Amino acid sequence: MNLSKVINNIDNIENKIQYHFRDKLLLIQSFIHSSVCNGFCQIELDGGPVVIGNNQRLEFLGDGILDYIASEYVYLKYPTFSEDFLSSYKSLIVNYYTLYKVCVSLSLQEFLVFNYESLGRNSANIKNYGDIVEAVIGAIYLDSQNMNCVKDFFYNIVLRIFNDNLDDIVENLFDWKGFLQSLLQKRGIEVPKYSLIDKNQEGFYIVAYLNGVEVSSGFGRTKKEAEKQAALNFIKKIEL
Repeated sequence: MNLSKVINNIDNIENKIQYHFRDKLLLIQSFIHSSVCNGFCQIELDGGPVVIGNNQRLEFLGDGILDYIASEYVYLKYPTFSEDFLSSYKSLIVNYYTLYKVCVSLSLQEFLVFNYESLGRNSANIKNYGDIVEAVIGAIYLDSQNMNCVKDFFYNIVLRIFNDNLDDIVENLFDWKGFLQSLLQKRGIEVPKYSLIDKNQEGFYIVAYLNGVEVSSGFGRTKKEAEKQAALNFIKKIEL
């Protein structure tokens, strides 16, 4: 297991996440994917043997902590909003696409210890990157034993990157097709029909028709993504 890219960049990583570890092993473990260490492994560190695990347990802990902090945040930020709204907004913050954005914004994916040789260069995906952020959250909590340290990471980094990328996050995650259908049904308008016009190596091209008239189009890597894009493009044309 080659941990050099993590070990040699500990100071760099700590500066990125704005937290300095007392137990550096926790930080190192945050970046170890299960493809290179299934459970616990023994490594050589500082001239001696050390037992270390992959990041799955830290990710599990970080997921729960993040869910709690994000729930508290939306509860306090929107004191008059319903449970459904709070739940939907929180889900935007804690989902893997947002955490992927956090990871890439901090360039943490560069330090992921992953079995690229057997799984392939492109096999590390959005979830793997999101797991790093959750594992780092779990590691910060275990190292500090202080929820305020984790909240600092959440408010100063996660929330900042979330707000900076909010339009992209909402556009990628929100069910625009369902929203459009609900919007039109409330107005007594027939919902659009989506037709596949073209499919190639790059993706799908979909056209939305309303009463037989083309109203918008969308392109995406999947048919579902293209339909969602077509729905969003139609929404942009109408008065809400």
